[in-house]
Amino acid sequence: MIGNNHIRLNRVNSTNKYAVDMIAKSKPIEGTVISASFQYEGRGQIGRFWESEDEKNITCSTILRPDFLEASDQFQLNIAISLAVHDFISHFLDDKDVKIKWPNDIYVEDKKIAGILLQNSLMGKTVSSTIVGTGINVNQTNFSVDVPNPTSLAIELGNEQDLEVMFAWLFRFLTKRYLQLKNGQVDSLKSEYLDSLFRKDVWATFKNKNELTWEGKIKGVDESGRLQIEGRKGKLNVFNFREVTHVI
Repeated sequence: MIGNNHIRLNRVNSTNKYAVDMIAKSKPIEGTVISASFQYEGRGQIGRFWESEDEKNITCSTILRPDFLEASDQFQLNIAISLAVHDFISHFLDDKDVKIKWPNDIYVEDKKIAGILLQNSLMGKTVSSTIVGTGINVNQTNFSVDVPNPTSLAIELGNEQDLEVMFAWLFRFLTKRYLQLKNGQVDSLKSEYLDSLFRKDVWATFKNKNELTWEGKIKGVDESGRLQIEGRKGKLNVFNFREVTHVI
């Protein structure tokens, strides 16, 4: 289903912006994917720029219509999509430690290989549409010094990969996980997500929005997607997105 309608662009400001315009002006079928060889305004989380060399990586946006989801349950979609990209990376790096860094970055060991940006639109109490922006480092091997800890499939495997093959595998994993969510397999998806969380149940250093650091241990996420971290004194603290980051 996902990728059956694949719109390929050479250059675009942002595939997410292109998808927003499509939804505003027409009614693209669910599973439509917009990919670009190069984005000159590619977006990451918290308004950050997503670096990607021309024709080297996967940069795409997928249009979904998860109107079966209550607005209060929208983090379930984040779980399903994160697992799909985790599956994709793990498929090619099955001998590596691949994890999901909350809420939806994909890491190989302590290095970032993929990022996800979800833009949900609500209608009443349900999610009417979602744009899933996905950036995966595939063949890029040189990154700017502003990118702190990047890696790619080419770096990890030692050779370049065929992007067409990569897209086919990604669409397969996205479809699988999305259908699991659509079929109500919420508990099993969350269990797999928690099992795949970066640095879960180990002591690690975290930083809050005031740049203060402390040690804690990730215990899980609540129903709203907030991260649960246990402190040294045993207190369980809960954090919304942007309120806490890993120190890596």
